[in-house]
This record gives sequence, C-alpha cells and structure tokens, in this order.
Amino acid sequence: MGDLGKVVKFISCRGIKAEVMYFKSKVTSVRTASKASGFPEEKILKTLIVLGDNKPYAVILPGERKLDFEKLRDKIGVRECRLATPREVEEITGFRPGEVSPLTEEVGKLTLLIDSSALGRGEVLVGGGSNYALVKISVDELVKTLNPLVVDVSY
Repeated sequence: MGDLGKVVKFISCRGIKAEVMYFKSKVTSVRTASKASGFPEEKILKTLIVLGDNKPYAVILPGERKLDFEKLRDKIGVRECRLATPREVEEITGFRPGEVSPLTEEVGKLTLLIDSSALGRGEVLVGGGSNYALVKISVDELVKTLNPLVVDVSY
C-alpha cells in the first residue's frame, strides 16, 4: 500500500532538508528501524494516527515514549480517544501502520501534534512511506515544515 513517491514529492516540492534512507530489511517498528539504521530508539520518531471523538489526529513522538491518552484527551479537548485500527490508518493516510510518514499530504491535512520530549533531539528518523524506507531530518526542520502543536502527551 505504501507510496514512497508521495514522501519524496512532499520533500522535494517544499525544499525540505531531509534524506530518504533505503533498507534491505523492513523498518516498520521502532525496534527494526533502530536495528537497521544504527540510530538509537530515542532518535526514531513514530507517527501515530489516533481518533479523538472520531476525528483523526497525527501524533509524533519519540520511539522510547508511550502515548498518554489522558494527556492527549485534555490537549485536544475530546472525551474519547484511541489509536486508529490498521484499517482506519490505511483509510486516513493511504499507508499501513509502519509505513506512515508525517511528510505526506495526507498526514499534513490532519491536526498534527508533536510531543514536547521530541524537541532538541537533533537529527532523527521518521517513517518513509514504505516498509523499507525512513527519512532522516532534524527535529527543527520537521517542526518548521509541519508546524505541529507542541504538547506534552507522553510518558
């Protein structure tokens, strides 16, 4: 389902300072991305798709952190909040879980949040739109490009 071309186009059309990295093995989890890339888990940012009162949101947080649903509910002002199912992730983003990149038009249309613990981490890896690709980008560049809400939503 993934479409690496969408990520490459998003990066090139906006002049984003980022590099697409390709791997021979799948990089669909923080653990496999860390192992294949040599980057520590805290330098891998995951993009989670959540539903808050049935509205989709994209939440970016460091690989070693967990999403705190209570904090998230408070920050976005909803009563119910949950992770999207794999099917919902595909319907919302066009990508399967593990392929989702914040650097796509589909994710860019959602309300984007980045956990405040991600700031100051320098160069990181984010999803690349494929089971076999990641994007190397600085957190500053990611924030400048996406203009997400910076919130504390993890533990």
